[in-house]
Amino acid sequence: MELSFNQFMGTLLAIVLLSLACVIVGGWLVFRSKAGPGERLIGRAPKGEAFTVADAATASDEVDGVADKKLLERTEQFLTMLGGKK
Repeated sequence: MELSFNQFMGTLLAIVLLSLACVIVGGWLVFRSKAGPGERLIGRAPKGEAFTVADAATASDEVDGVADKKLLERTEQFLTMLGGKK
């Protein structure tokens, strides 16, 4: 089987594009594995403090009753505005 010049260049272009895609995906995966919370690959870091929510297994068992009551009241108010709770 003999390849023409155009077929060879097309095959070479496909190999180069596939290689570039693999390098980009690999770089992104490495960045994601080493990035801190709120860190971006492209662009500036967001202003303010970045935080993560603790998992349920590591969260403390203490419950702030005042905050929970206020949250429930605001949730009920939101649902009445949507017509979900009458």
